[in-house]
Amino acid sequence: MKKLVLSMIILGLSQATLAKGGGSNPAKLAFKNSQAGFVAESLEDSLQRFSNANVAMRDLVQDATVVSETPNDSIVTISLSDGTAVTYTCLRFDDWSKGGTVLKKEVVCQAQ
Repeated sequence: MKKLVLSMIILGLSQATLAKGGGSNPAKLAFKNSQAGFVAESLEDSLQRFSNANVAMRDLVQDATVVSETPNDSIVTISLSDGTAVTYTCLRFDDWSKGGTVLKKEVVCQAQ
């Protein structure tokens, strides 16, 4: 299970990384604005926020799940090896980049 979750995290993060940069590349922008991009960025933002806030607990992460509640809201649950879980709610919103010429989606998550 850990290998599958780790593989999914790596795949999601690599796809999200390819979509970063605020450019107007149609393929990258299409992924970033898709539902798959939203799920990947929800996972990425939540894990990054958890790691930054809990440096000593980084190695306790065992699993992470994303549930897309609506096209613009998701819930990420990070399960730890000590049996506890941390939940983040994520929101997707429109954001203009490249001086207001490219409309893209951004994701922000907050711990609950």
